[in-house]
Amino acid sequence: MAWPSYVPSAILGLGAAATIAIGKPQPTPLAHPLATTLPESYWGKAAENLPIGPDEMRVSGVSDLLYRGFDVGSPTSPVLLYVGYHATQQGDARMHSPSMCLPGAGWTPSSASLVPIRFNDTTVQVNRYIMQRDKFRILVYYWFQGRGRVTAGETELKINTMLDALLTRRDEEALVRIVVPLDSTDINAPVGTSGLPADTLAVQLSTTVIPALQHSLPPAP
Repeated sequence: MAWPSYVPSAILGLGAAATIAIGKPQPTPLAHPLATTLPESYWGKAAENLPIGPDEMRVSGVSDLLYRGFDVGSPTSPVLLYVGYHATQQGDARMHSPSMCLPGAGWTPSSASLVPIRFNDTTVQVNRYIMQRDKFRILVYYWFQGRGRVTAGETELKINTMLDALLTRRDEEALVRIVVPLDSTDINAPVGTSGLPADTLAVQLSTTVIPALQHSLPPAP
């Protein structure tokens, strides 16, 4: 194995040792609650705030959480927006990636890729998964947002988090997940009564959520 492949692990190891020596990052509160900045309606209809149980809140380790459904006339599910903010990622407050949680809930990934999202003259990449459970299929977009960055790659996220914890004593981050129901046979079929395919809906919502979330998140260090 070539030596560059050891670099991420070496950085993480050195960062962990330095963080122990210097001190743990302190929780960084949101600038504004998630519910006040993220979209309350889309496609002409008001969003529904979906319930989150206390056990799920505790296990997730979030400091603030938003879970909303947008009705697009699908017979199976609304379009779902989940944003979980972690004021710190120390101990039980660490994030749980959808690439692990959804398979743990019985969803099997059939494809994985990155897609570009453009907003405010900036282009970022987010994760795109197609997942199936029994006869149901969903399209999942997710990314990590915090400390002035939008990140798709989990290794990149870990390295940035470790370096920021070392240099700024901050490691806050938000996990954003969008789920769109898919036709059981044709992923390009219009979703419900929206008249739009799932990827178009996911891209449109992502383009709205990313800049809106920036108003809730603390300024970059």
